[in-house]
Amino acid sequence: MPGWSTRRVAGQVNRSECAVRNCWEQWTREGTQAWKTGSGATRNTTRREDRSIVRQALVDPTVTRSTIRAGVGVAIVPQTISRHLAQANLKSKRPFRALPLTPRHRQLRLQLCQARSMWNVTDWQNVVFSDESRFVLGTDDSRVRVWRRPGERYHSPHTLLRHTARTAGVMVWKVIAYDSRSTLIVMRGTLMGQHYIDDILRPHVRTFPKWSPRGNFPAR
Repeated sequence: MPGWSTRRVAGQVNRSECAVRNCWEQWTREGTQAWKTGSGATRNTTRREDRSIVRQALVDPTVTRSTIRAGVGVAIVPQTISRHLAQANLKSKRPFRALPLTPRHRQLRLQLCQARSMWNVTDWQNVVFSDESRFVLGTDDSRVRVWRRPGERYHSPHTLLRHTARTAGVMVWKVIAYDSRSTLIVMRGTLMGQHYIDDILRPHVRTFPKWSPRGNFPAR
């Protein structure tokens, strides 16, 4: 169509921008867009091998391209594997990191959300949220990737449970409210109940600007 960009045409006909440009150059040069015999890249894999590539990623979302190539048994470059997986709508993504929750944990969290499903802005203005995060000082599995389709981020095969065992690291804590937040607090030692009250809640939450006029904070 007149005025269309190369990118728009490529998206409309499901071809690369390079292919569209080559077609246009051939048309302006020769007056034809006929596909020449023997042009284009040759297939390096059979249909059966293509299905094997996709099947391996579906069975084990964390499988690497090197492992897939070994399973197929043919000499193919990693880009070819990625292209075949992309055609099956499988992209390499970082796994969602989830806490190892028991069914009881999930039930309590669901009840917490349901009990507050009708809250308005005024209700939430009386609540503070706190959380802590540990930065591990050592090896980590952050390089793990998973092959997944859109909308599958939270599916079990594509999640990675957080490491909760005691390891060398630095833990930080912070609190946020509707329109304010605290400073980042570096936590020393193991966080136990009384330690959390004496060293975190009393000196930091009670003096949080949101609650300082009253000197306390809601029990919600």
